[in-house]
Amino acid sequence: MKKIVPLILAVMMVLAMAVFSVGQEKKGDLEEGKAAFNEFCGKCHDLERPLQRAKDRAGWEKNVDRMSNYHKRFGGPIPEEARGAIVDYLTEIAGK
Repeated sequence: MKKIVPLILAVMMVLAMAVFSVGQEKKGDLEEGKAAFNEFCGKCHDLERPLQRAKDRAGWEKNVDRMSNYHKRFGGPIPEEARGAIVDYLTEIAGK
């Protein structure tokens, strides 16, 4: 029994570290999405405008793809990686 208690504590610590790590990774991904949102979306319109809408992931993907086509007047469409980060960000903070 004395050997099981430290083992249980060790397992609990590993699980806690894993949960914390996943939370930090998600936070980092959202920060990346927010930065891309600010950089690309802010070139055409006020950033509060899209945040006043609530869409599911498919809705945000459609919206970001459409906006990417408009973005060509700034030299090219929004890069695919940035589009994905923006969709992730918008889905998280303004998703249905």
